[in-house]
Amino acid sequence: MDETVAERVARVLRNNKPDLPRLNVYDERYYPPSSTDLELALRYFIVLVAMDHRLSRPGHPYQACLEDGCYSGADLLYRLGMRILHENPDFYSPEHLANISVDEVKKLFSAGDSSPPDPEIRALLLRDLGCKLLKLFNGSATVLLKMAGSRVRGSIFEPGLVDLLKVFRAYEDPVEKKSMLLTKFLTARGYFKPIDELDVAVDNHLSRIAYRVGLVAVSGSLWNKIKSGVEVSSEEDILLRLIVRRAYKIVSQKSGLGTGLVDDFFWIMGRTTCFREKPPICDKCLFKGFCRARKNNAFMVSEHVYYNTWYY
Repeated sequence: MDETVAERVARVLRNNKPDLPRLNVYDERYYPPSSTDLELALRYFIVLVAMDHRLSRPGHPYQACLEDGCYSGADLLYRLGMRILHENPDFYSPEHLANISVDEVKKLFSAGDSSPPDPEIRALLLRDLGCKLLKLFNGSATVLLKMAGSRVRGSIFEPGLVDLLKVFRAYEDPVEKKSMLLTKFLTARGYFKPIDELDVAVDNHLSRIAYRVGLVAVSGSLWNKIKSGVEVSSEEDILLRLIVRRAYKIVSQKSGLGTGLVDDFFWIMGRTTCFREKPPICDKCLFKGFCRARKNNAFMVSEHVYYNTWYY
């Protein structure tokens, strides 16, 4: 982690704070209306985030055009999730989730010629989620939230939200991508008021930008793997994402901006400017003056490759 680069990134963000884009967590194409019953809204977010991993694979994009527009990746997943919420809100009940079938996951989250990869894994994660909500939290996501109090992380005797989520297979990731994404959603919607700071939800966009801008420097055989697109090991993946998460935490601290805003900005940047599969629009980048990859194309890498996971 390069703290000098982190300081420069933080300064740019601080100077541009009024213009930084935010995720609209009330966009009703993807998220429940503000008037939605709390329990149902919590169930929706817990279920959709549990499924929000590896939606597109090389040569198999997850994208489709619906009656109201064309969607891809997470946008398509959440758009279909909202369609289900309107048509059959009982889909999100723990009783239903505990017995969900692979065929139902395929049917409901497919559109056009696209269907989510590994529906067997997604069904397993949802069944696990439903069973444990029933057995450990009286079938209530609201109970889970109340047990966390206002703690992101806690202790054995007073667990925080992230600690409680780890009982679910979908949320067991040691780098806590899904847990942090869910916590960010619940915080932004006002359902959760944390007394301790969140981390960013490290996904492929944040990793790619960290390597390109120079927030994180990798060398040796591991850097060769990243440059050549060779899949890293599970241990390497965890170590890389942990240092990326730490780098963005430093950016958040040095900029005085919350991790939610930092996370939103870099996630949106990865989807709109610093692309993976097509040339980035460097002229629109706030960091073009010192971005390592813009100065030296050898650093214009994609994120590290690690496919076999449901963590992110």
